[in-house]
Amino acid sequence: MIGDGREGVFVISSLVFGFLLLLGLLVFLTTALYEREELRLQNEAERAFNSVFLALQDSNSKALRTMAEENVGGVGIYSSMGRKVMSLGKVPTTIPVELFTTRDGFVRTGRATYNKETQMVEYIRFSRLTILLDTGQLTLTERGLLPAPIDFPDLLYLSLDGSAYHHRLMVIVALGFFSGIVIIGLFVAVLTIYLKNRSYRQTLAKQESLVNLGQAARTLAHEIKNPLSAVTIQVALLKKTLSEEHKEDLQVIEGEVNRLTQLTNKISDFLRNPLGQPEVIDLDEFFEMLIKAFDVPIAYTSERPLSILIDPDRMRSIFENILKNAVESNEGEDARVEVAVSTGKKHVIHITVKDRGVGIRKSEMKKIFDPFYTTKIQGSGIGLSISQQFVRARGGSISLRGREGGGTIVEVILPEAIRPLRKQ
Repeated sequence: MIGDGREGVFVISSLVFGFLLLLGLLVFLTTALYEREELRLQNEAERAFNSVFLALQDSNSKALRTMAEENVGGVGIYSSMGRKVMSLGKVPTTIPVELFTTRDGFVRTGRATYNKETQMVEYIRFSRLTILLDTGQLTLTERGLLPAPIDFPDLLYLSLDGSAYHHRLMVIVALGFFSGIVIIGLFVAVLTIYLKNRSYRQTLAKQESLVNLGQAARTLAHEIKNPLSAVTIQVALLKKTLSEEHKEDLQVIEGEVNRLTQLTNKISDFLRNPLGQPEVIDLDEFFEMLIKAFDVPIAYTSERPLSILIDPDRMRSIFENILKNAVESNEGEDARVEVAVSTGKKHVIHITVKDRGVGIRKSEMKKIFDPFYTTKIQGSGIGLSISQQFVRARGGSISLRGREGGGTIVEVILPEAIRPLRKQ
């Protein structure tokens, strides 16, 4: 079991690592494609900008033809305050200059952005154009020129169709999302298949173990019964011939023989047909009679009169074993055992047995129904395994869990007797 646990941790850790690696690779590729489209947009905007403004230096008509070829919607020159000075096509009246100025006061240049509202790509570049002003108020040099050119900043604006860029981005996002869903689906599928296969292997190993154990137990029970019968006969003869001082020793022998006989009978019950001969059993009457067999008080409550369809001997074996374990778990203290019967969904009955005993450790919960596994010094470990076999044969289930405040809760779920069982 330790090796199997280590194998599970290793396989699941490897699957998680591979899953995270694939997701990381997907994020890297998606980011790289996104950045490539950003650079491509920047390149297309700068190319269109250069073409249009070079054509604008020749004439407006040539600039308009170039704008149509480059899918440019409009070009414009704006003052340093963001007000439009000159334009061709459709452009905004003002530009928010603060969006293009950094905290240090520098102006960002050559910036292309996609406007979701207009579905246009807006490209803005900062330029310094030399402007010769009217000289009426200035003193000219001896050559008749200004002492120095006076310039001021201008913003050059261009807008072009961004539908192709937006489409490419949507394709990248869709592919990234779809690929992520596929990777997650594959991870869940592989993990589910592995866990199911692991469960199947454990079930198959347990079934093979039970088959081998059943064959050995059947042979062993048969071989033990003959010597036990001989010992029982000899003990009976010795009781008649020996004196009273030796009868106490004979009682010890007789008690151990009876214990071995009961064990072989339980093994036989476990191996033969667990379904038996089902009959309708009234739960109130059943538990009223069963509780009387114990020398400690056992509380019993039920929502209403209920009945189930099960073999009477199997029913007694199940709850006699459960109640015995509950009583013995108190280790000499006053037994506080409670039996509660309630109904559930889909016509099933929940029978819970609660105690305030020492409880069962979590590490033992998975093994508690294994044949011959026991936490008691004098226990055989076959009782709960037989009970589980009988409950499952009737289409029910049995489970154990810890009780808050100390103790154990055993819950048996069985179908309610709605109609008589059909005979095959």
